[in-house]
Amino acid sequence: MISISKLQEIREHLENSQNPLFFFDNDVDGLCAFLILQRAIGRGKGVAIKSFPDLKEQYLKKVEELNPDTIFILDKAELSKEFAEAVEKKGIPIIWIDHHETKTPKEIIDKTFYYNSHPSSEPTTYIAQKVFNRQDDLWLAIIGCIGDVYMPDFAEDFEKASPELFNSKISAFDALNSTEIGKMVRMINFGLMDSITNVVQLIKYLFKAKNAYDLLEENQYTKQFHKRYTQLNEFFNKQVKKAEENFYEKSPLIFFSYSGNTSMSSEISNRLFYNHRNKLVVVAFKRPEKVNISIRGKNALEITKKAIEDIEGATGGGHVEATGAMVPIDEFEKFKAKIYSLSE
Repeated sequence: MISISKLQEIREHLENSQNPLFFFDNDVDGLCAFLILQRAIGRGKGVAIKSFPDLKEQYLKKVEELNPDTIFILDKAELSKEFAEAVEKKGIPIIWIDHHETKTPKEIIDKTFYYNSHPSSEPTTYIAQKVFNRQDDLWLAIIGCIGDVYMPDFAEDFEKASPELFNSKISAFDALNSTEIGKMVRMINFGLMDSITNVVQLIKYLFKAKNAYDLLEENQYTKQFHKRYTQLNEFFNKQVKKAEENFYEKSPLIFFSYSGNTSMSSEISNRLFYNHRNKLVVVAFKRPEKVNISIRGKNALEITKKAIEDIEGATGGGHVEATGAMVPIDEFEKFKAKIYSLSE
C-alpha cells in the first residue's frame, strides 16, 4: 500500500497543476483512476494509452498539442526512454502512478515522481480514491477496483448504500462475474472499444455522472454507449460459447483463439475461468502481425513468463492468476506448444 505521506504528495501534485494531462491505460482501472482524479480537481485532459507494454514516444504529439504543466501516467507498467527524455527536456514533471511490477530501468524511473503499490498491488483506481476520499466517487472506485479483480476496504460501505448493485461478501472475481457492478465493468471496457469520438463522449458523461445508476440508465447521452455494449456483449457471449463447445473436459487447459475486428481476450478469459475454475484458460486474439493473449488460472504469471522466455519479440506479465502477453504471429505455434506442455 502507498503510504499516507505519498498519497499527500500525489494530492499536492494534482492541486498545484493548472493544466494536467492524464495518460491512462485503456481499461476500466485506468479510466476510473483518471476520472476520480479529474473530478476531484475539476480540470485536466485524458488520453487513453493503447500502446503495449509501455507508454511510447508516439504520445508526445498529445503533449505538444495540449501543452500541459504536469503529466500524470496512470496504470501503466512501463515507460519508454524516448517519451521520458523528451518530456524532461520540456521541463514538464511526470507523476507516474501504478501497481504493476516494472521492467523500466531505474534511470528512466528517476526522471519521474514514481508511486507504485507493488507488491501489495492495490489497483491504480484504489490509489486514486485514497488521494481525496470523495464519497461522490465511491461508485467509480468500486467499478475500477472490481475491474482489476480487487476487493477494496470501502466495498462494504458501497454495498450498504447500493445493495442491489454489489455484494462485498463474495470474492472480487465472483463480484466481477455476478453483480451489477461487474456488468458495469464490462460495459465500460466495451465502451472503450468504440470510436475515439464516442469514447470522448463517454468520458465527458462519466465526468458529470452522479452515481452508478447514471451509467445503467439509457438516455440521449448514453444511447450510443448502450448500443455498443449490446453489440459487443452479443459477440462476447458467442465467443464464450464457441470456446466451451471446443475443449476436452478432462484437459487441464482451455485454449481458445479467435480473430476479427474486436479484441476482448481479457473479458472472455475472465468468464471462461469463472465457469471453469480448475482449468488454465488461454484466450488468443490473432492479428496479421501479432497475437494478444490473456491467461487465467493457478500460476498464470509463472506459466506466462516460461511460455515467452525463448520467444523473440514476445512480452508478458501481470498478476499471479491473471496475465497478458503479446507474441509475434510467426511464433504463435511455438507459444501454443509451450503452453500445452506447461499446463500438463
